[in-house]
Amino acid sequence: MPLRVSLPFNVYYGENEEAARFLVENTELRKYKPPIERIKANTDKEFVENPDSIQKILYLDQPDLIVTYGYPEVPVLGVELCAEAPTGHDIFQRTARVVASAEFGTPFAFVFPEKKWVEREKANRWDTYNPLPLRALLQISRIHKTPILSFFWSADQMKGDPKQGYLICDSKYPNLPSRKDPEMEQMIQFVNLVIEYVVSRKNFSDMMFDPLILGREERMWRDYSDRVGTKEWSPLTTCKKLETKDLKDFVRKQTGRSVALPAHVEARKETVIYDVDSKTFRSDPYAGNLAGIDYLQCRNGPTIRHRYRNLVMNFAQVPFKDIAEKYQRFYDHDCPFRSGYKEVDRYLNLHLREGCRFTKQKELRTFCFLSDVLVFADNLLY
Repeated sequence: MPLRVSLPFNVYYGENEEAARFLVENTELRKYKPPIERIKANTDKEFVENPDSIQKILYLDQPDLIVTYGYPEVPVLGVELCAEAPTGHDIFQRTARVVASAEFGTPFAFVFPEKKWVEREKANRWDTYNPLPLRALLQISRIHKTPILSFFWSADQMKGDPKQGYLICDSKYPNLPSRKDPEMEQMIQFVNLVIEYVVSRKNFSDMMFDPLILGREERMWRDYSDRVGTKEWSPLTTCKKLETKDLKDFVRKQTGRSVALPAHVEARKETVIYDVDSKTFRSDPYAGNLAGIDYLQCRNGPTIRHRYRNLVMNFAQVPFKDIAEKYQRFYDHDCPFRSGYKEVDRYLNLHLREGCRFTKQKELRTFCFLSDVLVFADNLLY
């Protein structure tokens, strides 16, 4: 089989191929006529067909779009295009996919509504953005020295689509933001700047001082400050701080178990506990929220060891058997290390090389990676 000859750029999409075509048509990518391919999901056996670098950047979560360059392919841009109402968890739950990109030094454009008209049983109203994601993105960008920018998807009752909560949508791609909107024009400028840095072989860390990036960050800080006020915002409303010296008592009272905490956990003076009001062990919205809380309240460096506060995930209403059933089910049905797996294939080789870190369910990947301590009703992991 001949060696694959790669064009300069490739564009990968998660679920919406139109989003990839929208990006190519409206940016300098169109000059390079990049191939457009679907990302093979973590939970599919075909995941192994993704380029190695794509596999690695998906270890926490999957963004809508990933642009790569060269051969072997290197991710150079991630994009998230979210049309969900910006008040609740829908924006924050996507934070983990931003974090993974930043850890690999990959710039990211995150598009979400500034506001959206939502019709409910009791009342119809505008849902206006939660400001915390803006601050989290700025913290992620600062810590990883990589441009991570947000852009608003504009809404207007005179110009927008009532079926989309009056979001202003593109004439050609009605489920995507209008290319003519000033916010999208700024996003397109950002993508073009990334492409310029790539083809000129400049470091993305130097882009942090480009006037376009500095101006956008100033806008993000202003939008955050204008809205945050003195109100408590989710998901920080479900977090509590305690002295780390009291963490063992907290664990013992909830689980009935005594624990010898790792030295790096005991060394930090304070601990943030994210209390999850769920009776099932599931990922959304909690996995992305946990990543956001990390950068808002705990992180002071590029790895999970760089924390000035511990990060504890607390599933107080979930028995440990729930997570045990998930990892045992994965082993019994999906993992090539299980008894009876007869194939000698690339999927087996991936696991021999990397273990199961990329192919487990998202809740197993994210909670177990990000948490210093993961607490259940009757047991804990640390």
